[in-house]
Amino acid sequence: MKNFLGNILPQILPDGIFLNRNCFIRPHEGKQHLKKEIPQKIRAYKNFRIPIKVIIIHDQDTADCKILKAGLKKLVNDAGPIPHLIRIPCRELEAWYLGDMDAIERVYPRFKADHFRRWAKFRDPDHLMASEELRKLIPGFQKGYASREISKHIQINKNRSKSFHHLIDGLTVFLRNANKV
Repeated sequence: MKNFLGNILPQILPDGIFLNRNCFIRPHEGKQHLKKEIPQKIRAYKNFRIPIKVIIIHDQDTADCKILKAGLKKLVNDAGPIPHLIRIPCRELEAWYLGDMDAIERVYPRFKADHFRRWAKFRDPDHLMASEELRKLIPGFQKGYASREISKHIQINKNRSKSFHHLIDGLTVFLRNANKV
């Protein structure tokens, strides 16, 4: 997710917000680590001299999206409150790649986007176990490499993933109001 956001955020950050200057990505070693760290980080952020906003992104995988989001929100609110945004990629980050098959083809030229775009199952990538699909379609597919390279080519307005657009729309509104707490 860090690699992906590092390439996507500069495209949508509002004026005055700069990645690695006043907007930071804090990756975690898995979902359990994230959940363990949320209360500690929120309590620390409340004591900063400047207003802090927190964005939490957590893959859905097989969890119930609403229950997962409610649990994350409770972790934040119990330690906070602090302005926050929670987004859940349906089902996983890789669905966002399948939402822009041209981006996949730019990184993996043997992948023929026009061919796969016609398949019914790829019309709504949020309902797929996307990492499994990509491993079937692309020999040697590696999540780390894909997150760094495919995200460089994603065209935000052409992505088919509703979950991706939910993230982008939420981030855009949340960050546009960065100076408001």
